Amino acid sequence: MQGNYITNFLKSEDTIWEGVVENDNRIELHIKMKQKPHICPRCWEITSKIHDYRVQRIKDVPLFGKPTVIVLKKRRYVCKHCGKKFYEHIDYLPRYHRMTNRLSIYILQQLKKQQSMKEISEVTGVSITTVMRLLDTIGVEPDYKTLPEVISIDEFKGNSGGRKYHCIIVDPKERKILDILKDLKTGMK
Repeated sequence: MQGNYITNFLKSEDTIWEGVVENDNRIELHIKMKQKPHICPRCWEITSKIHDYRVQRIKDVPLFGKPTVIVLKKRRYVCKHCGKKFYEHIDYLPRYHRMTNRLSIYILQQLKKQQSMKEISEVTGVSITTVMRLLDTIGVEPDYKTLPEVISIDEFKGNSGGRKYHCIIVDPKERKILDILKDLKTGMK
């Protein structure tokens, strides 16, 4: 995935590269998007008039084992017809998000490889809470018809889903997580 992503990103005609900064902790890709007409979300008229710029920092797929941040010089357009101000549309960045769709998919792929959430958090530069939130979005239902011969059960302190404690069920022979249960009781110590 990473090789294709880098190749496609570098070859994109919509991206204008302004520089790359690498230090011991992360890689920063400084870019802006090619200017093009946008449709006003209020009146549906086409506009190319730029109102102003803003710099947005967006977490992206790690490169060379380091967390990667896209530093995007983002345009805000103004509609000549109705006066509405709005930001340019970026395909790989959902509205109001500070991480790319690619990074969300990458994190979910790493969870399938059964890496710890802490390891994923460190290599991607996102919080453990963000990794947990992404895990909650996939809604995987466990298959209780095929439980292994041996299971291990442990509790741990967490904060996903508004719950303080969680229970993890693991197949110790296959080193596989079977389920993570949120504590339904209140006041558990």
